[in-house]
This record gives sequence, structure tokens and C-alpha cells, in this order.
Amino acid sequence: MEYLDANDQEWSEMWEELSAHWLNKGDPLCINRGKCWEYLGSTEDHHTFFHPDHPISKRPEYVYLERYQASVNWRKYA
Repeated sequence: MEYLDANDQEWSEMWEELSAHWLNKGDPLCINRGKCWEYLGSTEDHHTFFHPDHPISKRPEYVYLERYQASVNWRKYA
């Protein structure tokens, strides 16, 4: 697993995609009782986020977002 720097070109794109996730309704942080989404890291295929107390579900949530190059690599071998 790697951790992307905030200056990485994927950084803003992955946070935008997280905010567009159905659970977040356009909010990239979803602050609830002082807790918000945390970026845990990335693999070759996806980015991982965790929210310890999501305001909609009222429970811990994980979201895995596919990385752009994951689909490119898949097509390369298909």
C-alpha cells in the first residue's frame, strides 16, 4: 500500500469521487461529532477511505474507490 501526497495529481480527483459517493451526498468530509473521512492509502487498484462515525449511517464506513489506471491495466490484458 502507498500513501499519496496531497500534491499528487490523483489527490483532488479521489476526494471529488468520494464526495460523489451515494453515502456522502456531495460532502467530501461528512463531519460528525468531530470525526470525518480519513484517507488510509492506495494500492495499485484502489484508494481506501474510512469514516469512524458516518453522519448518515451512524456507523463506521469504508469506501474503496477504483483508481483510474486500474481500469486501464485491466483493458491492457483483456
